[in-house]
Amino acid sequence: MGAENLEKILAALVLFFFLVVGPAAGEGRATTWAIKPYRALLIVDRWSDPTSMLVDHEKDDFQPVAALLKAWSVPFDILRLDQQHLDNTYLLDRSGGTRYGVLIWVADSPSYTEQNLGSLAEAVEGGASLLVARSRFLDPTLEKLLGLKFKAPYTATEPLRVTEPHFITRELASHSMDPLDTAWDFGTRLWVDPRGAKILIAQTTHPTLTLNSPGAETAAIWLGVKNLAELRDSPYWRELFFRSLVWSLGYLVRPNVDYAGRVEVEIDDWGTSDKGYLSYWKYQEPDEKSIRENLIAPLEKRGAVVAANVITGYVDRKTKRIVSPWTQRFTDAFGVEQDYASTQRGLKAAVEAGVLEIQSHGWTHMQPDLESPPGPWWTADLEGEASAGGWYTEFGDLVRGTESPAIVQLFRLKRSLQCLQEDFGQRPLELRPGGGAWSKSQFNNTGRVAAQAGFGLYHAEPDFYYYLDRDLVLDMTGVSPHFTTSFDRLDALDAQMSRPHPDGPAMMVFHDRDVALQPDFVNRLWARLSPAYRTISANEYVGYLHARITSSTTGDWQLTFDGEEPYGLYFDQHPSSWRVSLSDPFLEKLKAAPGLAVSVDGRTTTRLKATDLLHDLTIDLPAGPGPHVWKLTPVR
Repeated sequence: MGAENLEKILAALVLFFFLVVGPAAGEGRATTWAIKPYRALLIVDRWSDPTSMLVDHEKDDFQPVAALLKAWSVPFDILRLDQQHLDNTYLLDRSGGTRYGVLIWVADSPSYTEQNLGSLAEAVEGGASLLVARSRFLDPTLEKLLGLKFKAPYTATEPLRVTEPHFITRELASHSMDPLDTAWDFGTRLWVDPRGAKILIAQTTHPTLTLNSPGAETAAIWLGVKNLAELRDSPYWRELFFRSLVWSLGYLVRPNVDYAGRVEVEIDDWGTSDKGYLSYWKYQEPDEKSIRENLIAPLEKRGAVVAANVITGYVDRKTKRIVSPWTQRFTDAFGVEQDYASTQRGLKAAVEAGVLEIQSHGWTHMQPDLESPPGPWWTADLEGEASAGGWYTEFGDLVRGTESPAIVQLFRLKRSLQCLQEDFGQRPLELRPGGGAWSKSQFNNTGRVAAQAGFGLYHAEPDFYYYLDRDLVLDMTGVSPHFTTSFDRLDALDAQMSRPHPDGPAMMVFHDRDVALQPDFVNRLWARLSPAYRTISANEYVGYLHARITSSTTGDWQLTFDGEEPYGLYFDQHPSSWRVSLSDPFLEKLKAAPGLAVSVDGRTTTRLKATDLLHDLTIDLPAGPGPHVWKLTPVR
């Protein structure tokens, strides 16, 4: 190599250093932050399901807390004291660090002598916060951490008042909730004696919310609710629980969705056979022309997306077989021409137009056993036995007064998934069982079977729905209104939509029958809805519920968003948005940095100054399969 070439190379290296390496080094880290693990441990006395999978609102008093954590996308595990021994195995990682950012204690036993609560203190010492609700905390370790001593139950009706300004209570006054009127509320509350804890809210001489600081970076909070359902159902206690979580973790990440103004809409019964022979449910299945004019057009006009709950197993009385609906073209017993192939074309057009998702209504909408007494249904009189409503339910045997075995349900759900993929190229994530009947026992529970089949949401009609994944079947009772409407019941819509639902969309269903019998039904329905309401699709809601959020624990503040397939299918094609609420101490830490660089998936998207930071941040993630990584880096 000649001297002239060597000089050119050295000059280029010097130029590279000054133009690239030098500025990058000058923008190096200004500081680092200690970040808590973004995960909660919910500690409960007992769980009704011996297999620790199914959470039931009628049997498990911790259900409201679990449902709220899921609605807010807070990752959590459940530790049950009736089967598990609390120790470091659960609370600490292999290096001795805490596995959780907050421990949520809702147990209320008279004794915890068989539990190692010393490990709880060790986890708090290691950085985990403690949040206790509706508990007498009858253990010296809990008393010390909380800075409290339980005295006795009591009843009082004086108002609850904020006694000391704090982040946790800050928003109550702006929502006209301080003081909180408790007149005529004669429920039993818990009287505690402060032993170092701050009283943030009190009812005369009785503390109802306290805060202790066992360590510089940890909090121990006690919420004196009468029952855990208040944390979900009372706007007052919900606000305090949410802000207590933010204070405990330092921040909280939830979907950037105004659920109070969202509705998830579904249309049942596409593809069913009964409309062609039941006198009380007779109508023409909407054809392609009707779907384009009476469904696609009004939905496009409003930018709405709804779900079609589709049956792909047509119960054919002539051949006594289950066949494809989409090959059926005939004049039915009432002289109505039915053209299911045209219906399929219309549904496909709606999917293509972006106003419809295909979801599962089961496979046939009918009893799996059509042969046994009082059948066979195939040849029974349609004016008599064959018209009985029990025949037209699939996941609970109302004809014979028994449940449907799990293996029978699983077969039919798998057939539904397979046929919907074949017929529409769609992978449903939601199940609404035909006829509203379902099996409820531990091992036949339709929600459990649907989770096994790979669904992410299950409507346990008529009142609530389940979140589903491979490990958890979580009853979401109380999060969202859940109701059926129709062309002749729209007058009830205002009352059905009246219950506040800040943590989940209103869940509304009607039938293809409504479009068939009243072609302008969709227009009439939307005319009755508040203009503030927008739809959220079933797949989008499932995607948010199933998102897995993890955090780094040192250095940059890094959040990783991922999801197990198939639950995140929606976000493979659509962006997602998240809202981050920050506690005062964590916000001040961020503001201490001279500057902040925000990156998504390794690409810097913006730079922030301390003055740009507020208590809420928005994270916008691009479409595409995860994981997506959002990072906030301190820079000079």
